[in-house]
Amino acid sequence: METGESRTFAEEDELDSGWTEQLRRELNRPQLEFVTAKEAVILGLAGPGSGKTRALVYRAAHLIRCGVPPGKILLLTFTNKAAEEMKGRLQQLLGSWPGGLWAGTFHSFGAQLLRRHASLVQRKSNFTIMDEDDSRAMLRRLAAGLPHSLEEEERRLLFRRGLLGQMISRSRNSQLSLREVVLDDYPFSFEHLTLIEELASLYEQEKEKANAFDFDDLLLRWLELFERYPEVREQYRKRFAHLLVDEFQDTNIVQGRIVEQFIGAASVCAVGDDAQSIYAFRFAHVGNILSFPEKYPQALVVRMEQNYRSTPEIVALANASIVFNRVQLPKKLFSEKASAEKPVVVGARDAREEASFVLDRLNDLRRSGLPWKEMAVLYRSAFLSTEVEFALLRQGIPYCTFGGVKFLQKSQIKDVLAYLKVLHNPADGESWRRLALLQPGLGQATCNRLWSDLQKSGDPLGAALSGRIVPARGKEGWRSLCLTLEALQRQLAADSSGEKGQNVAGLIALIMSEGYEQILHKNYPDQYEERLRGIERLADNASRHDSLGAFLESLALEESLFTGAGDGGPDDQLTLSTVHSAKGKEWEAVFVIGLNEGSFPSHRVLDEEMPEERRLFYVAVTRARRHLYLSTYWQDYRSWGPSAGAPSLFLKELPRECFEAALAGQNGLDGNGGY
Repeated sequence: METGESRTFAEEDELDSGWTEQLRRELNRPQLEFVTAKEAVILGLAGPGSGKTRALVYRAAHLIRCGVPPGKILLLTFTNKAAEEMKGRLQQLLGSWPGGLWAGTFHSFGAQLLRRHASLVQRKSNFTIMDEDDSRAMLRRLAAGLPHSLEEEERRLLFRRGLLGQMISRSRNSQLSLREVVLDDYPFSFEHLTLIEELASLYEQEKEKANAFDFDDLLLRWLELFERYPEVREQYRKRFAHLLVDEFQDTNIVQGRIVEQFIGAASVCAVGDDAQSIYAFRFAHVGNILSFPEKYPQALVVRMEQNYRSTPEIVALANASIVFNRVQLPKKLFSEKASAEKPVVVGARDAREEASFVLDRLNDLRRSGLPWKEMAVLYRSAFLSTEVEFALLRQGIPYCTFGGVKFLQKSQIKDVLAYLKVLHNPADGESWRRLALLQPGLGQATCNRLWSDLQKSGDPLGAALSGRIVPARGKEGWRSLCLTLEALQRQLAADSSGEKGQNVAGLIALIMSEGYEQILHKNYPDQYEERLRGIERLADNASRHDSLGAFLESLALEESLFTGAGDGGPDDQLTLSTVHSAKGKEWEAVFVIGLNEGSFPSHRVLDEEMPEERRLFYVAVTRARRHLYLSTYWQDYRSWGPSAGAPSLFLKELPRECFEAALAGQNGLDGNGGY
C-alpha cells in the first residue's frame, strides 16, 4: 500500500507503556488484534454485545497514540447519536478531544465535501439540504404543472405518504432503473411509469434551479464527484490516512462504492456483522460486507465473538437459529456470563391468551425488583402489539412505543371508529368530517359546509340518510358514505332487537364490505395487509362487548391512559418496539411476540428474502440480557373469524435443548415440548 508519509506508526517500544498495558487489560484478544492491526484493509466481524463500538473507539485512540495526526483520521457512522457517543468515549479515553479528527455520518461528511466543491456539481456553496417534506412539496408542484390525464384519486395515491419520492429514492440508492423499481416494488403504479419517469427528470432539474440537494444527493453526488474528478478524489485519499467505518453491514451500494474509493491509499477499517443486516427496506446492501473478504483477499478479518450482554443460554439459542442462513461470514458467539434460565417458548391459544401470559410474567418480574425500563416487548409488525397494548392500558402499566404510533392513534383505526361514533352519536362533528374527507371529490371546505347543514337539521344522521342534504361536489362519494351508514343503522337495529346483544365485530365487518376495504386498499396499497390486520384485531376486541356504547366507552377510557406515567414515573416505562427499531438497544427481559407463520416471518417475504427475516429474529433474541420469552399462538383473527395458525419457522428450527416449552394457559412447563 502506498500512503507516502501520511500513515505513521510508532514502534511498540516507543509507545507509552501505560497505554499498552491499558489495552491488554481492557480488551480481549480479538479486540486487541483489531485495535492494533497495521494491515491496509481490516474487517472487524463483531457479533451482538461484543463491544464493537468500544473496539472502534480504542482503534482511533491507538492510532493517535501511535503518532497518526488526528486530522488524518476519518470516522464514518450512521447516526449523529452514534457519532456523538464515539466522540465522548474517545475524549474520555484520551483525556481531551483530538483536534482535527473528523467523526460524523456519511451524509454530514458528504455535505461538507459538496459545499467545498459545489461548482463541480452544479451548485453554489450555500445550497439548501431538502428534507422529505420539501421533496414531497416540490414533486407535487411539478406534477400540478404537467398537462396529463391523472385523475384526482390517482394523484392522491401517487403522492400519499411520499410514495413517489420513495420510488425515486429506491431507484437512485439501489442503482436500478425506475422501471425495475416500479415493477418489483410498486406494481400498482406501473400504468403511470411514464409520468413517474418524467417527474423524476424534472425533479433533478428543479433541484438544480433551486440550488438544493436532497438527502440522497449527499451520497450520490459525493460518489459522482470522486468518479468524475480524479484530482478531487486524490486530494481526499491523501488527506485521510485512516478510514474507520461503523455498522458496515448497513451500508448501501453507494456507500460501499464510496469506501472503495479509499482502498489502496488509506488504511480502511470497517466493523459490522452480516448477521445483523436488517435494513434492506432502507436500501442497505448486505453484499457489501459478505463480499468484503473475497473482494479484498489481502484483508485481515478479525472475529469478535465474545458476547458480554447475554447469558450463555440466550447466546446458544441465537447461534442455533442463525446457522440456517447458508450465505454468511461464519462466527460463533460465546458468553462467559453466569449460566441462567433457558429461554422460554410459549404456546398460546390466541393473541389474547398470549397477551395475558406476557402481562402475568411482566408483573412477576416487576415484583422481583426489575424496573419497567429493563423490560421490552418486541414484534415484527406493529399490529401484533394490539392485545398487549390493551392489556397494559387496562392495568395502567406505563409504556412507550418505538417503530410506529400507538394502536388507537393509527389512521385506519380512527377511520373505522369514526363510522361507529357517528352511528352511536350522530352529533359527533369531528367523526362526520373524517368520514367525509375519506370520500372522493370531498374537500375540507365542502366537508365543513356539509357538517354545518347537518348540524342545523337537528338530526344529522336522519338528514344524511334521507337525501335532504347533498353537496354540490363529490355527490357520488357522499352517496356511498350514506349507503354505508344506512346499512350500519339497519344492522344495529336488527342486533338490538335480538337476545344476544349488539354484534360490534359484525358492524366493523360491514364497514369493510360496504366500502372501507376499497378505501384502505386505495390509500395504502403498499401497507394494505398490515393495516387490515390491525382492523381485524380491533374487531376481535370489539367481540368482547355486547353493545356499541360499551365498546366505544372502553376505548375512550383506555385511550385516556396513554399519557399516564403509572406508579413507576415517567422515566420507568416498559418498551414496546418493532424489532427494526430495537436494534442497538438491550434489556434484562425481552418478550418476542407473534412468532407465527405469516407474521414473523412476514407472509410477504419471498424465498430470497428469508435470510434477512432470520437475521431479524437473531437481532430480536440478542436484545435480551437474562430473560427471553418467545411466544406463538394457534388461532388468529382473519376475515372476522378465527383461523388456524402455525408456529414460526424460526421456532421450528430451534433444537429442543435450547429452550423450555410452556403453555400460556398453565403454570408449569409442558415437558412434551417441541414445535
